[in-house]
Amino acid sequence: MAHQLMRAVPRLVARRAFSTSLARAGGGAGGMPAWQINPRNVYEDRPDFPMPNVPYVSELDDAQKALKAKEAGDWKSLSDEELKALYRLKFHKSMAEMEAPTGEWKTVVGGTSLIVALTLVLYIIQKKYAMPEMPASCNYEWQEAMVKKQLQMRNNPVEGLASKWDYENNKWK
Repeated sequence: MAHQLMRAVPRLVARRAFSTSLARAGGGAGGMPAWQINPRNVYEDRPDFPMPNVPYVSELDDAQKALKAKEAGDWKSLSDEELKALYRLKFHKSMAEMEAPTGEWKTVVGGTSLIVALTLVLYIIQKKYAMPEMPASCNYEWQEAMVKKQLQMRNNPVEGLASKWDYENNKWK
């Protein structure tokens, strides 16, 4: 155990030193920010993490570039439509749109109901055509007769059924 630990410690220290040096250097090769080399460099609308790594629109056309240039100036001169267009360059959905009900519950309830219905149909088909009839030993009268037979034979008189029967009065103790 100690030998394995002594072999693992230098490797773990080197890994830690490498990862912290990358973090201090700006994330990676050539001083690129970490979000540019991140393999999950995708836009994603999530209410639990409302600020994604990258903007929704990454390549701007001429009208959007003009709007971004106008954004650098006074914001009071921007109209409501321009403010909304700027917002849509960064975000696809607002928080209210992300939290709005989608109606997905209907699909879940419908799918679950379909699975339950198919299961019931299969059970009924198997019960009617595939399963054999219940054996006679499951019959209540047969079970009563077996208990009487066990008592008449005085089967297991120390701890079993016969030990709980009063043979003189013919009733349970």
